[in-house]
Amino acid sequence: MAYTALYRVYRPQAFQDVVGQEHVTVTLRNALREQRLSHAYLFNGPRGTGKTSAAKIMAKAVNCEQPQDGEPCNQCDTCKAITDGSVTDVLEIDAASNRGVEEIRDIRDKVKFAPSDVRYKVYIIDEVHMLTTEAFNALLKTLEEPPPHVIFILATTEPHKLPATIISRCQRFDFHRIPLREMVRRLSYICEAQQVRVEEQALTLVAKLAEGGMRDALSLLDQAISYSKDQVTAADIMQITGTVSQGYFSVLAKHIAERDVAPVMEQFDKVMVQGKDPEQFLNDFLHYYRDMLLLKTAPHLEEIVERTTIDEQFAQVAKLYEIADLYEAIETCNQALTQLKWSTYSRVLVELTLVKLCQVQGKAPAVPVQSAVGNDDLAALVNRVRVLEEKLAQLAQGQAMEAGQPRAEEPRKSEARRPAAAGGGSRTPMNKVREAAMVIDEAMSRQVRGQWSQILAEVKKVKIQYQAWLVNGQPAAVGGDSIIVTFTSPIHCDKTMEPELKSVIERAIFAVIGKQLQLLSVMEEEWQSVHQQAAQGEAQTQEEQDPFVAEAIRLVGEGLVEVKE
Repeated sequence: MAYTALYRVYRPQAFQDVVGQEHVTVTLRNALREQRLSHAYLFNGPRGTGKTSAAKIMAKAVNCEQPQDGEPCNQCDTCKAITDGSVTDVLEIDAASNRGVEEIRDIRDKVKFAPSDVRYKVYIIDEVHMLTTEAFNALLKTLEEPPPHVIFILATTEPHKLPATIISRCQRFDFHRIPLREMVRRLSYICEAQQVRVEEQALTLVAKLAEGGMRDALSLLDQAISYSKDQVTAADIMQITGTVSQGYFSVLAKHIAERDVAPVMEQFDKVMVQGKDPEQFLNDFLHYYRDMLLLKTAPHLEEIVERTTIDEQFAQVAKLYEIADLYEAIETCNQALTQLKWSTYSRVLVELTLVKLCQVQGKAPAVPVQSAVGNDDLAALVNRVRVLEEKLAQLAQGQAMEAGQPRAEEPRKSEARRPAAAGGGSRTPMNKVREAAMVIDEAMSRQVRGQWSQILAEVKKVKIQYQAWLVNGQPAAVGGDSIIVTFTSPIHCDKTMEPELKSVIERAIFAVIGKQLQLLSVMEEEWQSVHQQAAQGEAQTQEEQDPFVAEAIRLVGEGLVEVKE
């Protein structure tokens, strides 16, 4: 007899076998027990979470000859026939291959005929979001008022693509990703039933890689059993999936924290020699940093850690990183993953990213400014007060007017010296850029850089050419109600400021970030000049707020400052 895949052998045959979806199964069992059946149901959720299995169990339960507390008995002829797929009144339709209006019209014409073998005709339409608009329109009236002997069960992974008129005619059930612990428990039960020895760490790794889908987990476990000989180990799982061990990432992250580029490159070369995919490697490394960030910010939430195990080595490496360093590392990896989709030389780009991570860790900490004045500085304070008094006397005599004129001309000179970008400057008003540069929101800037790939994806949904114009840009900063995006190409810079494209980009930013921001596209050289001027202005402001001046104000009075202005 031909071998049957594990996910088919252990497909749930009763509601109690459906793992991690109690909020759905309890509701359906109560409805069956009390005979409160709806004419249409909508099951939506991620792949491999039990939508189609629950639909088939529902079809058996409504037609079972001896139902038991809302569950099908799976012993009567009807249940066995439905399980075998030999009942013509229970139809499972794949909407991906039967998406046209003709197929739906055929269903509409046949629903009025009474079932021949069972009490209810059950139509299970899988991936229903693939139907065309005309097919949805043909289904509407039948779905709203079907004959009493017909039940529709629609299943989809993308409910947002369904028309609201379809959703409103169904009872909607949202299937969730299966929790890690419940998935490991189910996998352990299946291994015992199959008499297969599996390491507990291997089961945990399989459950994490499945990302909440039981079917994916069973397929991966099936592959691992075929690969291994006597016992399935975590090394076997990593070998067949192309993932890298956690210990390797811990060693790599330690070298990055120590800013030692040579061993970092050696470690990466070991992975490439083994034939690992650079994009998969970088994706796993990003999740490693993500889990480290969770450990440092929310150490009690070990259940939501995706790829790593909180062991002693992982905790020791986490101590080498500050939270700000992890922010930068995650943003750097995320930007590199976005660029990998358009790059031909993926390995070179990943190597460049690793070197950049070492440089991110090498940033010198800012020196704190002393805010207190010691007793030893009292003589200096007296001298500063004396200088201020002399300037007051000069102002009183009107001799400081000439000294103030060159300062009034300085902004014009500095603006005239603004370097032009290659091929000409941008069309963006530079006064708005300067205003934004003076009030940069670092937290919002980090958020935008971290979610820039999502913004590009939103723009791509509108038109792929729009994304091609924007992909050359990099979000530099967010200040006030503006976002500054820098470009190296003047053509891309000017194109993104055209009203239509600019409006699409701003809507995409609002959809992802949740804040209305005005797009300001500038050349990279222009932004560096403006940013440097803003930094100098901030430094001058700090000088004006020098502790010596503060002490002088305390000694002489507030009026002194007003006269100086």
